[in-house]
Amino acid sequence: MTESDVYIKLREHLDSLPVGYPATKSGVELRILRRLFTEEEAEMACHLTPFAATAEQIAQKSGHTPADAEKLLEQMGRKGLIFTSRKGGVSTYRASWFTVGILEQQVTRLTKEFLEDVEQYIEEGFRDEIISASTPQLRVIPVQASFDSTMQIAPYDSVRELVKQQSKLAVAECICRKGAQLKGEGCGKPLETCLVFGAGAYYYLENGFAREISQEEALEILDKAEEAGLVLQPGNAQKTFNICCCCGDCCEILKNLRKFPKPSEMVATNYYAQVDPELCSSCETCLDRCQMDAITVPDTAVIDLDRCIGCGLCVTTCPSDAITLKQKEPSKMIVPPATGTDLYIKIGTERQQRQKPA
Repeated sequence: MTESDVYIKLREHLDSLPVGYPATKSGVELRILRRLFTEEEAEMACHLTPFAATAEQIAQKSGHTPADAEKLLEQMGRKGLIFTSRKGGVSTYRASWFTVGILEQQVTRLTKEFLEDVEQYIEEGFRDEIISASTPQLRVIPVQASFDSTMQIAPYDSVRELVKQQSKLAVAECICRKGAQLKGEGCGKPLETCLVFGAGAYYYLENGFAREISQEEALEILDKAEEAGLVLQPGNAQKTFNICCCCGDCCEILKNLRKFPKPSEMVATNYYAQVDPELCSSCETCLDRCQMDAITVPDTAVIDLDRCIGCGLCVTTCPSDAITLKQKEPSKMIVPPATGTDLYIKIGTERQQRQKPA
């Protein structure tokens, strides 16, 4: 098999996963794979699935000895190319999709050239994988301070409850803001804001992608994120695996959402902001806080509900308390899948249905 064939085979394999990796006319997606994987790693990655397997099980498919397979798989895990897990003294390995996965796991290995390729790939073929009208990988929840004390909030919509559910927590640098900074385009907002939980936290810590934190420090990080005007985007499951703290300047999801006329229809959110024009002083404080360009201030602030994603950032800094957070009506409330596994089964099923011939 030639070098070109190996990377084409890997591209096709990654495209078969729940979050795909489509081809482009320019072939930029193959250039990305060559930057990340050696030929041997690319061949091995084609034998991994979203389901955990031991080195011995994978060796039976790849033709390696179990010892050689384990050595190579461990190397790939340290590079953030696959996901490794330890339980009861047994190591298992599974495939990672490009994002959320391989891309974020390059947070300690970024180069300007790699980031330029990723940006090109999003423009040419990957945008539909990170922004979809179907089930998204991440959802938007309001910052805690924006909630009215009378609201009945589900635990999966409360960032504090999500943190309190966790026993293992880690924080990594935001790959989007770190990448923008590397390209000379940084926004100056906090870098160390990417929270990772559970098995993901163990993996990030083992491979030096993050540092361990307590629940108390996680809540402090979230308070600072709210102060900095960052949108909270946890994994779209009731038992979440991460919380991203995102800005509209650098975050690839928010940046690309802003390009659409109706971002509110493309995110999973249960809230929206509302203005009381009699209280609004037209101070325009809310304009800087909104990451979706959903607010205009002709005479008083006006919120475009086609653009509002319910993050609550405009609520917490309104000096006249003119903006409040509202829950959507019951029929429009979204209940996330129970677990990350349920989420990606749903995403994969929806993707298969979209690809079926009409």
